[in-house]
Amino acid sequence: MRLKDILTPDNILVVDSYPDTGSLYADFAFFLHRQGVIREWEKVKRLFIKREGVQSTAIGKGAASPHIYTDEFKEFIVYLVSIRQGLDFKAPDGDKVFLVFLIMSDERDVGRHLKTLAHIARLVTGTQVVMAGKTARTPEELLAIVLQAEAALAL
Repeated sequence: MRLKDILTPDNILVVDSYPDTGSLYADFAFFLHRQGVIREWEKVKRLFIKREGVQSTAIGKGAASPHIYTDEFKEFIVYLVSIRQGLDFKAPDGDKVFLVFLIMSDERDVGRHLKTLAHIARLVTGTQVVMAGKTARTPEELLAIVLQAEAALAL
């Protein structure tokens, strides 16, 4: 699993801030709805909020990877949100989250979810992608930073 195979500038949002995770999930779900990716944006928002309520999806080092399964998604997708001012996700290390990797699919892709979660954890732990990503001003800039970090992992 490589992010270079699934991330595009269209799958990336760069924002200044959100007051809380509920606002992030509402805005993100409505964004997916406007893009035509999903029909029921409130359902997707509720699933993300419910998932976050079970346990924080923050993985430390300034990143989080919320993941949900629903029939709203017909294929496996990953989106990335950069929050330049950071957001409190109640991370295990106490740090704010700056990069949110959102993983979504229907139930059939459980294994792919797990592989993607592991890959993202390795990416944010083994590189400076979060620190570099905080400076990105556009989806294209952020994508270039993520792909460079991912390539460095392969060395």
